Amino acid sequence: MAADGATSDVDIDDRRTELDNRVRAGLAKVGFHGTSEQLVQFYNENVEDYNEMGALVNYQKLGCHALIAALSELVPNKEARILDVAAGTGFAGKELRRFGYSNVDALEPAEKMVDQAKSENIYNNYIIDTVTPDERTDVEDETYDAICIMGSVLKGHVTLECLPELMRIIKKGGVIVFNVAKKYLEGEHADPQFQNGNHVTVFQKYVENGDWLKWDELEAPYRYSENCTIFRIVLA
Repeated sequence: MAADGATSDVDIDDRRTELDNRVRAGLAKVGFHGTSEQLVQFYNENVEDYNEMGALVNYQKLGCHALIAALSELVPNKEARILDVAAGTGFAGKELRRFGYSNVDALEPAEKMVDQAKSENIYNNYIIDTVTPDERTDVEDETYDAICIMGSVLKGHVTLECLPELMRIIKKGGVIVFNVAKKYLEGEHADPQFQNGNHVTVFQKYVENGDWLKWDELEAPYRYSENCTIFRIVLA
């Protein structure tokens, strides 16, 4: 601890590392290899750590800001209806508000995460549900103009197999924007659905089949000392 009760950079680095290791260990155990119920329980039990870590790694200022900036280029209408999928406690929701979007809903399965977002009055509506490849969410067809997903398109969370369900609930010409940390795109921790460019084959089929008008990739900051790729999809 620095003099006069101030927190030193060393203290912050130590705390950041401690929380990061704890959350990563939990996700490695239940997020990638457990059931959806175990994953929801993990997030419900770690709301405070999740929030603190998010602040320490500049989750909103870096990753969320870059994600919503990328979305705003395709969705200029600030009254567009937007769904924040796997919304957590609302980091991306806060950034959507900061960009001026006023019609933002959250979809999140962990109730305690939702409670935290509600306490800050971040979203218009809250949908406690999980996006899966096999079941419909509690959302009507063609409800939203856009969907954003911050840091949750990965194994055990929202997989690429969930794309048809996401496409169902947004309007024709709608936009899906999500980001994936570099460590899940390449190297020893790469998610198989992105490894060796596997996602490109999947995405191109949607274009060839006439479901999508286009998709693109942007390189961007993700969080403290880490970068990501932002994927943007425009439906036909």
